[in-house]
Amino acid sequence: MQATGEIEKTSKAPLVSMRILAILVVAVPLLIYGFLGAFRYLESTAAAERRVSRSLRVAQEHASKVLGGAEALHERLGDLLGGKTVEELRAAEPSLHALLATRTKDQPQIQSIWVIGADGKPIATSLVSPPPALEYSDREYFRRHKAGGAGRFLSLPFKSRSTGESIVDLSTRFDGPGGAFGGVINVSLRTSYFERFYEDLVNDEPGLAVNLFHQAGPIYVRWPVLPGAPDRLSPSSPTLQRVAAGDDIGQTRGVSSVDGQFRIISFQRVGAYPLFVGTGMNITALRNEVLRELAVLLLLGVPPFAAIYFAARASLRHAQEAYESAQRLTRETATRRKAEEALLQAQKLEALGRLTGGVAHDFNNALMVVSNNAYLLARSASGAASSQVKSIQRAVDSATKLTRQLLAFSRRQALVPETVDLADKLPASRSLLAPVLGTQVQLHVEVAPGTRPITVDMAELELALLNLAINSRDAMPDGGTFTVTARNTEDVPPKLAGRAVVAIEAADTGEGIEPAVLDKVFEPFFTTKPVGQGTGLGLSQVYGLCERAGGIATVRSEKGLGTTVTLFFPAAEGAAGGTNERPEAAMGALGKRVLVVEDNDQVAGSLMPLLDALGCQATRVDRASTAREWLAAQPKLPDLVLTDVVMPGEMDGLALAAHLKKSMPGLPVLLMTGYAERLDEIAAMGFEVLPKPCSAEILAAAIARVAQSST
Repeated sequence: MQATGEIEKTSKAPLVSMRILAILVVAVPLLIYGFLGAFRYLESTAAAERRVSRSLRVAQEHASKVLGGAEALHERLGDLLGGKTVEELRAAEPSLHALLATRTKDQPQIQSIWVIGADGKPIATSLVSPPPALEYSDREYFRRHKAGGAGRFLSLPFKSRSTGESIVDLSTRFDGPGGAFGGVINVSLRTSYFERFYEDLVNDEPGLAVNLFHQAGPIYVRWPVLPGAPDRLSPSSPTLQRVAAGDDIGQTRGVSSVDGQFRIISFQRVGAYPLFVGTGMNITALRNEVLRELAVLLLLGVPPFAAIYFAARASLRHAQEAYESAQRLTRETATRRKAEEALLQAQKLEALGRLTGGVAHDFNNALMVVSNNAYLLARSASGAASSQVKSIQRAVDSATKLTRQLLAFSRRQALVPETVDLADKLPASRSLLAPVLGTQVQLHVEVAPGTRPITVDMAELELALLNLAINSRDAMPDGGTFTVTARNTEDVPPKLAGRAVVAIEAADTGEGIEPAVLDKVFEPFFTTKPVGQGTGLGLSQVYGLCERAGGIATVRSEKGLGTTVTLFFPAAEGAAGGTNERPEAAMGALGKRVLVVEDNDQVAGSLMPLLDALGCQATRVDRASTAREWLAAQPKLPDLVLTDVVMPGEMDGLALAAHLKKSMPGLPVLLMTGYAERLDEIAAMGFEVLPKPCSAEILAAAIARVAQSST
């Protein structure tokens, strides 16, 4: 009987287990479904709060920068106008108008600038010269400044008399002789500028609403625009109640008095002005979105749950076999994974480099087409069309810089040294360095006034600063300060003695470096970091950058007191050239016969008319082998061969250049590429290589230089 009971118990065990499993198959998904619904709602709400706060920071910083720019105009104009009589200022009206018009150029947020005398009549304006005969002594801001009101005055929005635009005035007084009231400087800002910015912000954040409002309630700008919506916040508005209570920043929930929606609302004062930025996310829309997700999940989940329930009846029988098979598979997989892991790690970097390089190559070809055609359009464009062409050129420059940054680390792009104004370029590196340093490390970037420009590849310089920032971050695990400064210096290494030198210092407050290893930090593959946390190549790349730019790098450090790496560069001659401004170079006709070897029809289609515009007689072939045959058949060789590096067929551009160097040593060759794995080989062979895209000025200079070198 006992044996029979044991057998029965054993036979019933799978059935009991199966029933328990069937119950769990239903109960567990239902519990998970309930927890998932609650979690998704809480997570969506928390994400909305983060999105609202993030959008608020962006909108508040934008408003602060716009008002800060107007304040800077006040300061500069106040220094210029202060102490002068009305008569002197009216006599200088033409020059004042020109100055004011210049100040508004490329400043879409500024509608106009007015200088109003102590008598309430305009002295000068950015709009017209001479200014119209208007009277401003009855304006609120004029009366306030004339009565001695300190600080700046921000008006409520109103319609411009001259253009009908909605504008806001930001005004301040300036002093006349002896400190007496000299008049008012008034900067009119377009509310449409804020509206366009908020529209872009809302497009990136569905469900978001942004407004700019006065602390008393009037609304300056709101997006999205709601027909028939009130033009001011209600006193019962949750935001306005918090503002009235003295809060300069905060987040709340409540019903918006503008659109009646229940929202998560964040607000923040703009500087010291009675001006606030508010952002809000519709909670009702978030709740409905979560409910829709759960409904879809339920519909999709019921059939699988039922199938799993019935499949559980048969699964126990095969469980043991599956377990044993899984164990064998696990052991085999572990053995195979060990063999594959090393190969996979090596393939990752190679694949990433090739993928990035391949994409950049095609992208640079496309950019070259745009750049060349933009140059050709600029030669004939005028007025608004000229401005639009320049905008295209600036966008091409920006995209070119992006692809060069993508390729900089793997050294898969041709170097493009340029004359860099550090006061303009170095502060922009904040956006590159800050994410790497993290929130625990404070970042400071300072450029001393009068710092001279340097000649350097900007992508390489940014990569060097990035490497230094990574090292400093790792040396400050508990946080600290990372400071980048640039200045002219006379304390230079012997290598640069007798030359004008610019120093860029990167200093941290980290752990410092042991004196015993300080002399080795620039050696390749030397690192003080644990295994797996550093390659030892970062500082060697920094040193290589300085060497290529004709300078040198030094390091000083004390254990526990931080490290300072100083990059010394020879100062450049002349003014800095940027990619954002393209003054039309005064280029004469080159008068060269050029053979163009380019397989890409679109690139060739833009390059040929460009060469024609530069005064060259150009012939194009699409293969290196075709170029070799064409040259062999010519009774008189061209002045120059301009060839792409990467081309299909048995011979690429570099192979063609090597062939011509041997067979036609007097024929100069100029290479072009948007991506090159063989830069060192090209340099060793003595060929000059241009990046794709490059400006017409750079192309013309290179053609003239290479052609001249052969004569």
